[in-house]
Amino acid sequence: MNRRLKYIIILAVCIILGNQLIHLYYLYKEETTQYIYRQNNMITGAVYEFNMQSTNTAKGDLVSYDASERQLVYYIDKKIISFQLNLKADVQQINKQKAYDIRDPQVWTLKSLYLHLQAKQDSMHLKDCSIQFVIQDSTGKIKDSYPAHLATLSFHPKYQTTLGFISGDTLYAGYDYSYRELIQATIGQILITFMITALLIICIINLCRTIRDEKKSGEYRELFISNLVHDLKRPIEDVIKVLYLLRDLSPEEQTLFLKQGRAKLDNILQSINRMLLQSTDAHGLRLNIKDINLQEMLETLQQKDHWSANKLFDIQIDFQSDTPMITGDRHFLLAVFQNFIDNALKYSGDQVTIHITCTEPDARHVQIKIEDNGFGISSKNLQHVFERYHRGDHQENKEIKGHGQGLHYARTVILAHGGTIDIESEEGKGTAILVNLPRRANVKNKYKH
Repeated sequence: MNRRLKYIIILAVCIILGNQLIHLYYLYKEETTQYIYRQNNMITGAVYEFNMQSTNTAKGDLVSYDASERQLVYYIDKKIISFQLNLKADVQQINKQKAYDIRDPQVWTLKSLYLHLQAKQDSMHLKDCSIQFVIQDSTGKIKDSYPAHLATLSFHPKYQTTLGFISGDTLYAGYDYSYRELIQATIGQILITFMITALLIICIINLCRTIRDEKKSGEYRELFISNLVHDLKRPIEDVIKVLYLLRDLSPEEQTLFLKQGRAKLDNILQSINRMLLQSTDAHGLRLNIKDINLQEMLETLQQKDHWSANKLFDIQIDFQSDTPMITGDRHFLLAVFQNFIDNALKYSGDQVTIHITCTEPDARHVQIKIEDNGFGISSKNLQHVFERYHRGDHQENKEIKGHGQGLHYARTVILAHGGTIDIESEEGKGTAILVNLPRRANVKNKYKH
């Protein structure tokens, strides 16, 4: 994967993750806002209920409200105290707030208010929330706090309300919204968010991989065509030159040049067979099924003048089947086995030994095993040998000609005949290819000629 593609993937992933984190942040803000609203309403209700329960009416403390004068009149400790309200004062708020001024200070404490709130939470089947209460007087001095004693307001209050009119006290409450409650409240949305994020990231990565693979495939196709043109053009030109000179040469020279021309034409035939293999995945195979003498076809591979390898090699054939006849497309199958031999010669040392064994596992199948003493394939690359354009340990080796297509198309041909193919190999100890073919090709409709 090139650097630019990596940067694109990283940028896309960062954008997706950033977008989802922003979504989760706003989800958190929404949930906390709703939670604070519910919690503050509950505290407000608890405070005014507690105010009414803690009044000193039994001792004669009373309060009345004159709506026409907008005035509160208190009778506390046998003394009359009046409080003038402004025009903005809300009647409902006045009725709730006035009870605090005639409270019993022994009954109305922050501890008692805290216990009252807990009882209210229990009755409403709400989870207990850790709340800190603080009361400040009109001068800003802390008069009381609960549960812990505080000298100053050490937390950011989420709730505040005025307690009474005469005292001028203000109640502050602080509490936290736990992440556990957030997760419990939004677990479904969080899971959907992560699933969508993961799906988008996977899609982007797969898209980038597809683009990379298509680019690489295009490069290999271009290289394949370029090399193929060179492989076909040069030998044909040489054979044409030989044909012009042939009549003026001595018989010995004619024999030598004819042998060389035949070898070059065999190379051209192999190149054409590779082209034939390359066409197999365009619209499916178009097989021409006929009777094939498998033994004769394999024995043609044994002829050394068919191969242009500049090394010592020996091809041994052990045909153990009593019946050499099978059905299939001879051109495709011959190209497949030529590819196996070609690979064995290329990926080996200076002395190559190739064993071709044909056995009969049952009456309806034959098995062809091609073994060599070559370089072998590492376990890392063995699982990828049938992938198109994959050359395994020799992917970057320009000295060994190849395009990583042969085994891919060979597998296509074998499967099209209803057979199977497998490879056994160990690095440094050679390779064995096992091909199982039905005696009568089990060809699907799309593969028939």
